[in-house]
Amino acid sequence: MATGTLTFAPLDDGRILAGVAGGFARQHGVHRYVVRGALVVLTFAAGLGLVLYALGAVVAKPDAGSLPPPHPHDARRDASVACIAFGVLMVVRTTGLWLGDAVMVPLMIVVVGVVVLALVRSDVAPAAAQVVSAGQANSHPRARLFVGAALIATGLLVAGASNRVSNTVRVGVVATALSVIGIAVVLGPWIAGLVQSATEERRQRIRAQEREAVAAHLHDSVLQTLALIQRTADDPRRTASLARQQEHELRAWLYGDDTRVAGSFAAAIEAVGRDVELRYDMRVDVVVVGDAVIDDPLVALVAATREACVNAAKHSGESRIAVYAEARDDVVEVFVRDRGVGFDRADLAVDRRGIAGSIEARMATAGGSSMIDSAPGSGTEVQLRLPRATMSRTVSS
Repeated sequence: MATGTLTFAPLDDGRILAGVAGGFARQHGVHRYVVRGALVVLTFAAGLGLVLYALGAVVAKPDAGSLPPPHPHDARRDASVACIAFGVLMVVRTTGLWLGDAVMVPLMIVVVGVVVLALVRSDVAPAAAQVVSAGQANSHPRARLFVGAALIATGLLVAGASNRVSNTVRVGVVATALSVIGIAVVLGPWIAGLVQSATEERRQRIRAQEREAVAAHLHDSVLQTLALIQRTADDPRRTASLARQQEHELRAWLYGDDTRVAGSFAAAIEAVGRDVELRYDMRVDVVVVGDAVIDDPLVALVAATREACVNAAKHSGESRIAVYAEARDDVVEVFVRDRGVGFDRADLAVDRRGIAGSIEARMATAGGSSMIDSAPGSGTEVQLRLPRATMSRTVSS
């Protein structure tokens, strides 16, 4: 389903009615209070807001997993929704289905003020799924508060200035507007300070949690490996093996490589490299570009890759193997390279079935091909190729 379509899942958390406004806001990167404010104003325009809400409840997808990822919040999208709502109001005004400017203009001003105040209130709540940086939210909470209060007071004053209201109502509206402004002036600095304190406290808590996570990981991995290296300093091969293991783990943790899908081609190739490294005390440098869901042909490709790595570890005389794998739209290829002693295929013993059976025949059965490029003294390169047509779809990133 395309990201640009107006589809969404109803929001269960914090919903008021059916969760339509919140679900639409989350899916399309709009603040939920902006959507709710637009629906409230449009409700007074011939009931259009209720119609849109009911239509949203009908077209909403109950299964959020079938939708594209939610769009991150963007203030420009808030402005777009506000402009669309205002344009629709102007269209409704021209049709005559209008409660009159004396009612709608103050209502719009008051709703905009309430939305602004609601945005200030939402700043106090913890961020749902992201770390708020020092330069992001809550940069001007006091200004937002004063603007919201001023808009509400202006809307009330405009409503009170109408000739259709009595003097008693006019006095009450003016008194309410002045009360709103007074509350904003008195409590504004305190509320703004509360918002800023909550943001700073959240930021400090997130930083402390991150420091604790880093310290725990370093203690459980790097520091323990360094202690083992100190104990095995007289065994260079063991020391090098421990250092390589820790390098792999630390890189995976730092760059997120440990989040690969367990049943993916990339994860299987990397597991082959780690296994050969541990079993034969070799350095295996693995680079994987792209990924695909593991299936029977890919299982055969991974097994052939393992055999190529094992042959290099056992017979090349080198201490390092390079493995490069790439999953493209039309083909998956693996290259296993060593700079060891090399060999002449014609000189291989008849009972050496590793290449013929475990690599060439296995790839041919899977619908792929293999090529061995080697010569005495020039190392060996094994090229494995599997057409994409025999494979499952690519793993989603």
